[in-house]
Amino acid sequence: MTWALAIPKSSLENPAARHVLLCLANYAGTDGRGAFPSAATLSEDTGLSERTIRLKLDELEAAGWIVAGNQAIAAAYIDRRDRRPIVYDLQLKRGASAAPRRERGAGNRTGCSSQQNGVQEKAERGAAAAPNPSVNQSTHSLREPFEMFLEWVPDQDLLKAYALRSGLTLDNFGSKAIAGFVLHHDAKGLVQTEKQWLAALVNWVKSDLARAARSATGKPSAQQSNAFDDDDTSWLKGGNDQ
Repeated sequence: MTWALAIPKSSLENPAARHVLLCLANYAGTDGRGAFPSAATLSEDTGLSERTIRLKLDELEAAGWIVAGNQAIAAAYIDRRDRRPIVYDLQLKRGASAAPRRERGAGNRTGCSSQQNGVQEKAERGAAAAPNPSVNQSTHSLREPFEMFLEWVPDQDLLKAYALRSGLTLDNFGSKAIAGFVLHHDAKGLVQTEKQWLAALVNWVKSDLARAARSATGKPSAQQSNAFDDDDTSWLKGGNDQ
């Protein structure tokens, strides 16, 4: 929200659009990603009609202040496709001329838009009103599941804690190791929380180190013989090996 408050009036003159952006920012993560309040929620927050909310969101997107994000985040919480709000990412580093980049999975969207795209604005006859998302979206980066994406940067504090618990240090998690992990998982479509991705990254690095040790000695130990397993988190239950 601090970012939205700092936008000069000359850059965003429309007061209604500014109000919507401020409220939307309140639902985004610390990196500006993953805000998906419903039009009804934003209407309650701003006092504007849902139709006005949709129009202002379209205006903000067209002006480059927001961009459609990873729609799998909303899909993880709301089963019905026609009930899902659009997931938006705030453009914290919006350039003056560069067009905003659409997040992977951004085209698969429904929800708070003034454009129909084949989706009815009104609920089907007899259908219950969709509940507003109740998750605290300011913490989605740790608790809400998402698909792996190429720009992913691990949470350094949590990575350090996981590394120490597994007997490693942050020095073992160089850019090359992280890049290999991200590239391996980017196209899989697997949806996990930040903590689950970090645990899988630790297993990935431990497996790489084990393979390097086998190659150097030619005599794998029992620990070195373990195959890479994303779901193996047994090291989380033990103490610090160091």
